[in-house]
Amino acid sequence: MVHRVSEPPQRIVPKPAFVDAVEEQIGRAIPLHPHALSALKLVVVTPLLALTLRQIDVLPGGLTFAVLLFLLFALLDALDGVVARVRGLESDFGRVFDRVCDLPLLLLITWFAWDLLPGRLIIAKLALDLILLLLVLLKRATSENRIRTSLSDATLLAMLLLTQGPAPPFITGDAVEALLVINIVFTAFVALVNAGALRKRFIADGLSMMNALCGLVSIALALQGEPAWCLLLLLVGAGFDGLDGAAARRWGGTRFGVLADDVADGISYALAPAVAVAVVVEGRTGIVIGCAYAVFTIGRLVFFTLNKGGDDDDPRFFRGVPSTIGGVVALCASILFADEPALVGFLCGVAVVLMVGFDSAYRHLGRVLFGLRREKQLIALTAALVLLASSVLLGPRVAAGILLAGSLVYGFLPQIARFSQVITEKATTTSPALSASLQDNEEAQKGSGPAP
Repeated sequence: MVHRVSEPPQRIVPKPAFVDAVEEQIGRAIPLHPHALSALKLVVVTPLLALTLRQIDVLPGGLTFAVLLFLLFALLDALDGVVARVRGLESDFGRVFDRVCDLPLLLLITWFAWDLLPGRLIIAKLALDLILLLLVLLKRATSENRIRTSLSDATLLAMLLLTQGPAPPFITGDAVEALLVINIVFTAFVALVNAGALRKRFIADGLSMMNALCGLVSIALALQGEPAWCLLLLLVGAGFDGLDGAAARRWGGTRFGVLADDVADGISYALAPAVAVAVVVEGRTGIVIGCAYAVFTIGRLVFFTLNKGGDDDDPRFFRGVPSTIGGVVALCASILFADEPALVGFLCGVAVVLMVGFDSAYRHLGRVLFGLRREKQLIALTAALVLLASSVLLGPRVAAGILLAGSLVYGFLPQIARFSQVITEKATTTSPALSASLQDNEEAQKGSGPAP
């Protein structure tokens, strides 16, 4: 007899319909029990990864094979939950068993990374994951942990890449340490919520603080000349920024929520990109460009806050390019054109002009995504996966180029549409007068015909 979970996980954002449909098909197609899928992680994938990391000759070894095994582990971890939900096999035992099967991989990667990362951070990571397992045993895991799981998987993958020297150039000890810090803080926040130490109305503020933490870590990495990681952390922070509003609408918020969100946006989208630009360009020129960008971006955020909720405010649109896009343009310029200060300054200027173009309406990308049809949502998800894969396989410059092109298209399309509208309105306004003038000229020419 299957023992049901007493309280199902609660979602911050509703799952898109096409994801439910795909999971339904996958769950029905896989003949294995979810416990068997979890066991495969424990008895097959983790031992193979251990042999690979120890460079046993009977296995291919190397970075590629290790990453493939890790991705297989993550796939099985996702599939056991899908099968359990689709077939109605969710149980308290299944959730505990799944977490227990995850622990050996965590121990394995942290063991190999012990000499490469601060021991206190690794111990904190292990302790918090054990606390979450204990909360599952006590049936206190009342909020969904998909976000934490994704962040944890990304952190473990970065740690795995770091242990397999030579790692990709952008996988540095400082960057992985920063990602580990963010993972630890967010895991602690989730543990406090699940334990009941924080009320649900504090979730929105906690997500805003995570955005601020991403910005602070981004500033630290920018000072070390790591603009690629600054861009990644901006995108992670933007994810937290999007979720805090959804959490506030679902569970309510506090009176400090708006202030916390504004401060976090200022750190992540104004200060962090400005520091990255100043460091990349170097000298007085970099400081001037960075300061100008920060001042205009903070001004755009102040304008947005003061006009939020006004009579002419439509939640489906932004007035001017969102500061998130401005930060993406500035950081992408720093990554792609580090040797061309003039071009970096020009693109930062373009970002600033688009951000303060308050007469132009820009669609809210998050609302657009969730409002798309199933096929278009699937295309958007595929594009995101391609972007992620390109950044891992081909390096951050490729991903930065794609993001810069997309951001500029998003920024200029409303401006072009508005310019076309103005031209059309001008033509419509002047057409009657022009027609009357032409008619008068024709009559005058008829009246002044040749003399008899």
